[in-house]
Amino acid sequence: MKGDNDMFDQRPITTRTHRTAAVLAAAAATALLPFTAPALADQSADALPAGVVKLSDGETCPTATLCLYRDYGRSGPAYGIGAGYTVDLSELPMGVRTAADNISSWVNQTQHTAVLVDRDNSRTRPLASSQSMEEPMGSNDSVDEISWQLS
Repeated sequence: MKGDNDMFDQRPITTRTHRTAAVLAAAAATALLPFTAPALADQSADALPAGVVKLSDGETCPTATLCLYRDYGRSGPAYGIGAGYTVDLSELPMGVRTAADNISSWVNQTQHTAVLVDRDNSRTRPLASSQSMEEPMGSNDSVDEISWQLS
């Protein structure tokens, strides 16, 4: 005959329970972090700078992101950068090269002006919020760094 306490499972906590608890804790934590945290958590093998996510070839630029594409027409390897994150494009792998001096298309879906920095020629160019750009021939493949005008 079963006693009243037998209706509760007295078995030890299982690996599945630990995994479920870990997934729920991770979901709760990422809800409180900036937009890039969930994507960055999946990229442990390819550590990217803070605020950067890798996009799929030809992927549309997500909201609240500055997107940079290797090729004209917003195609080829691409990355997204969150507003306020200064990023050295030489830290972003792009095939056998990096994204530095290798970007032809831009989309700014943030609420801030991105500053495209060409360190080789000591030039900067703004890309305003909600603007996109195909690089003109004279400045194609020249950007080395992204910074921001946040005010």
